[in-house]
Amino acid sequence: ATHMSKLLSDAPLIESEGRAFPVETRYVPPKTGVRIEDHVVSTVMTALHEEHGSILVFLPGEAEIRRVAERLSASVEDVVDIAPLYGRLTPGQQDLAISPAAKGRRKVVLATTIAQTSLTIEGIRVVVDSGLARVPVFEPATALTRLETRTISKASATQRQGRAGRMEDGVCYRLWSKGQNAARPEFDTPEILAADLTPLVLSLAAWGVT
Repeated sequence: ATHMSKLLSDAPLIESEGRAFPVETRYVPPKTGVRIEDHVVSTVMTALHEEHGSILVFLPGEAEIRRVAERLSASVEDVVDIAPLYGRLTPGQQDLAISPAAKGRRKVVLATTIAQTSLTIEGIRVVVDSGLARVPVFEPATALTRLETRTISKASATQRQGRAGRMEDGVCYRLWSKGQNAARPEFDTPEILAADLTPLVLSLAAWGVT
């Protein structure tokens, strides 16, 4: 942050630590051969019985969200609402996921990484983290960018876990083992190291930066 401040002509630094409540971490690795969607559903059902409050579930993408939503809709009680949250939804549909659950009801929000940093979802006390994210990967040999499902870093897992401690003490179910957690990278790979930079270089050239 200090280095960035100097680059911006000694711009002032403002720190805001915010407030966070304690979050208990529970590691729940899947059994061999169990699909991630099925393990997510069983963990959400466990969380609904063990804990109170609404639940935020992190899944890698839209396809997994649809499959989990279909399974949960057939299993949860009538007082539980299932709310998908991903980038292609309309603003109105996203607002339904972000808003707090109605009085006397609980909500299970099924989200991609969009809910990790960009949005605050009211009423969340429990997080169920698949530990996966779908990220763009540039292939120099083909000059194409494809989406790949990868495990998240410790930093991302900590960020997701913190979503359970915004309003009160919370709980985070991590769908991997404690040993697997120790082997995860500390941070995600910066996008600039994995993205196709050709458009950026061409834009810079058009601006006269060579």
